[in-house]
Amino acid sequence: MATPIREIVLTNSMSGKKEKLHTLKPGKLTLYSCGPTVYGFIHIGNLRAALVSDLFFRYLKKAGYAVTYVRNYTDVDDKIIKRAHEENTTLEEITKKYILEVEKDYSSVGMIDPTHKTTVTAHIPHIVQMIEKILKNGHAYVVEGEVLFSIQSFKGYGKLSHKNIDELMAGARVEVSEKKKNPLDFTLWKPAKSGEPAWDSPWGKGRPGWHIECSAMSSRWLGDQIDLHHGGEDLAFPHHENEIAQSEAASGKSPFVSYWLHNAFVNLSNEKMSKSLGNVMLARDFITKYGAEVSRYLLLSPHYRSIIDFNEETLEHALVALHRVYEAKAKALDLRGAKIGASNPNAEALWNLFVTSCEKTRDTMAAHLANDFNVPGCLADFFVLIRDFNRTLASRGAENTPGALKGAAALICIMEDEVGGILGIGKSEPKSMLKELTRIRSERSIGDGTVRPADEEIQQLIQARANARQSKQFEEADRIRKDLESRGVRIKDNAGGTTWEYI
Repeated sequence: MATPIREIVLTNSMSGKKEKLHTLKPGKLTLYSCGPTVYGFIHIGNLRAALVSDLFFRYLKKAGYAVTYVRNYTDVDDKIIKRAHEENTTLEEITKKYILEVEKDYSSVGMIDPTHKTTVTAHIPHIVQMIEKILKNGHAYVVEGEVLFSIQSFKGYGKLSHKNIDELMAGARVEVSEKKKNPLDFTLWKPAKSGEPAWDSPWGKGRPGWHIECSAMSSRWLGDQIDLHHGGEDLAFPHHENEIAQSEAASGKSPFVSYWLHNAFVNLSNEKMSKSLGNVMLARDFITKYGAEVSRYLLLSPHYRSIIDFNEETLEHALVALHRVYEAKAKALDLRGAKIGASNPNAEALWNLFVTSCEKTRDTMAAHLANDFNVPGCLADFFVLIRDFNRTLASRGAENTPGALKGAAALICIMEDEVGGILGIGKSEPKSMLKELTRIRSERSIGDGTVRPADEEIQQLIQARANARQSKQFEEADRIRKDLESRGVRIKDNAGGTTWEYI
């Protein structure tokens, strides 16, 4: 069994503090992540949660843990039943359709399959068994075929969300029900309604309540106690709070979860994304328009606990950053494929310094990721390394030397292992990716709504500028340069000719 390679600290939502990771079994780690309810296409907020869990899985495996990772699909729910009625079809057809669609989105952004992908309807017997244990242990009661969890029977309710029961009751926005002993009691099993799917149980035909599903599925595949549980911050209460109550009430073991990890929301122009507000951006639409790597970079480059404000500026930042990555990768691959010339002592010394810097940066990037998955810190170090690579390459006599080959290999190794293997970016063929990034940016307007010119027009204007300079029409040449800058294009004159980039 592999031994974890370094100490890892995580921000535990239960304590609100960073804590050292100690797993229940040495070298092994159990991870559960709440997946989507499948009644439609997922939005980019759902995609962020899924990519965050993918990041956790990738990093923890690389850190040396044998990870068992479960991600679920909620495939029975009021929203799904409503959608089935609207489309005059069955619950099974709706969920089958949208699970496939979600899987397409996950696959298109390069997500790794978890150890187990689970659904509620495949775990009805396990759910029934867990409810029976909760009843037997005195934490639930039955009223007219409905099984309700008694929160007053469970000491410590509210410990994850840090909510006080009395305050919750005073401000409770729950549907009034005479069945409940306490307004905050929640349903474990719902009695059947006409026209809705139902399963047999000791309390009559019905279906599970929302919260019990994750408790039953995590217990089935990971055991009564698990290491990490992840989900969006909106799930902390009541969903995860109720999971704790159910799981610990059923097993008698505490804590149910050692470390709770919650990712923050995605906002659209400073407004929380919500279907009720009508400002939802579907993941499918975004991926289709901008591609997998832009999606991964945009949603993973901020810290997972930080809100992402999705706007034109953050999107442009992602496009520029990826352009830097692939520009450096293209240069590095060109160096590896070039004919190696004679050794240059000064250049060799610079490249040796760069290779040493790569080794140090690899370690600091790993340290950032071990510090509560600090992706921004990891990427900041990586971009410093790219800057150093470009500066070294620009030094006199630094190209096509044995040292250049070593430097290129060192940079590509980090791109493939840390950046590609963990973050899932920088893995594409660079020239085609640069062309695609340029196309995307050419179709976007700059701040005042001005549309950037495409490559063909830019090349024509660069040639016109060169002709003007040759004819000593310097005012015209300068006018062309300023015109391009006003439309978001910077041109650079160098020994090899004139190059350009979007700004």
